[in-house]
Amino acid sequence: MRTTRNPGVLAVSVGVGLAVLFALLGVTGAFDGRTGFGLAAVSLVAAALIYIFYVRSGAVEKSGYAALLFVIAIAFIVPALLISQQQTQARETTAQYDETLHRGAALFGQYCASCHGYQGQGLSGPKLNNNPSVNELSTDQIYSIITGGIPDNTNPSTYLMPAWGAPVGPLTEDDINYLVTLIQSSNKDYLKTQGLASTNGFTYVRETLTDAQKADFDKQLKSGSKPEASSFADMTSQKTVNIDAVNVPANGANWSWEVVGAKSAAGNTTPNITVKAGTTILFGNKSNQIHNVIEGPSGTPDNKFPPSPGVLAASSSDTYKVTLTAPGDYPYYCGLHPAMIGYITVVP
Repeated sequence: MRTTRNPGVLAVSVGVGLAVLFALLGVTGAFDGRTGFGLAAVSLVAAALIYIFYVRSGAVEKSGYAALLFVIAIAFIVPALLISQQQTQARETTAQYDETLHRGAALFGQYCASCHGYQGQGLSGPKLNNNPSVNELSTDQIYSIITGGIPDNTNPSTYLMPAWGAPVGPLTEDDINYLVTLIQSSNKDYLKTQGLASTNGFTYVRETLTDAQKADFDKQLKSGSKPEASSFADMTSQKTVNIDAVNVPANGANWSWEVVGAKSAAGNTTPNITVKAGTTILFGNKSNQIHNVIEGPSGTPDNKFPPSPGVLAASSSDTYKVTLTAPGDYPYYCGLHPAMIGYITVVP
């Protein structure tokens, strides 16, 4: 006599097996945890219902209910699997993007920070951290600039920035792509259009540095603070003061600001002065490069100066006139070369 296997028992066995499998996938991370345990619960419930229907129903009803329950179970399982797969892919994409930013940050700290600042705030080279002009460049354009460098238009045999791409430079294609990703991570609009995490990769630079570099990093962050009193020249007896951009390397740049005919309390040339309210400042340019003047800590304009007429041409008679009537502190810098910084204190 042949024994007929009870399909309800088989359903329970299959359901328990699937439940264990989904739970393990959730524990190991192959699935999202909640998705794995949710699928395990669905498998157990479906198996239990099938068993109950087979025990209490007739033959025709048993087959119909079994088919219906399996369809329902599949209807839950397939979308859940798709969602889990999408979540896994999203996590992998985010992790890969974050790893790219860390690699870009390490390269930036090693090769780029000396000119552009550890946070991309700009020194002798332009600002790269959320610079509107840089943000307008495409991925390919940024890649090409880093790879091929920037020639000096005034002297074609020299470069304002060297070519970093191999075989001329030390960086591989992957290295440059990491740097491009880092630079674009500061552009919130770009991140939004690309569906990328809103992580500014420049925040990772410090952790890649040596202890000595970290000390230099921290020093750069304080560039907007007021300098020591001994670095100021007392110009309170003057009604007009001239400050020129000159070809004197300072603060990591190839140029600096210098108060004409003045020395600091320490006996050095200086870009820092103390003046009386109502004093007129005439900014000029005696250097071999164009400059402009922006009021505020380096890279962070406060715009307390009147609107600038634009750039001061190299070695020209161009001037930018500022009359300061309100007592207070007025840090200033060149927007093209943010390492060129100075400080004006206005007293009553």
